[in-house]
Amino acid sequence: MWQRFQTLLLLICAGLLISMFSADMCFVMVPDDATGELSRFAIKFVNRSQFIIFTFVTLVLCVTAIFYYKARLLQIRICIIDILLLLAYQIWILVYYFQFKSVYTFTVPTLFPLVCIILLLLAIRYIWRDESEVIAYHILRKNKKNGKIKKYQQENEKNS
Repeated sequence: MWQRFQTLLLLICAGLLISMFSADMCFVMVPDDATGELSRFAIKFVNRSQFIIFTFVTLVLCVTAIFYYKARLLQIRICIIDILLLLAYQIWILVYYFQFKSVYTFTVPTLFPLVCIILLLLAIRYIWRDESEVIAYHILRKNKKNGKIKKYQQENEKNS
């Protein structure tokens, strides 16, 4: 399970989602009345309940996909659901951005759902590659039992 590349991709995705719990989503620089210096006020992802819910659900799906390494088709389906939720999450962040772009400065972690979508697409590709190798192995094994491979080899030797 841990030696597969798609597991690493899913772990990186989960790490990015975990980091969103402590990251600032946006901030504003406000001058202080008394001293005249600029103060930084930040809004974290955990300050908004809709962002907490999206982050938690997508994180749970990502971790769940890691542990379904034996059921690869189910793992692909979980990743697709996670991609759809992350896409909705990124759209929600974009809506929030366009509403408050004149006031707030948004940070890099607002792009983490987009990065996670790319990582999940790559993970799906490698999961499908593993599944196709298993299917091909079973087909070859079945044909070898039935003697079809030996017949094919004998025909090729006669034609050579």
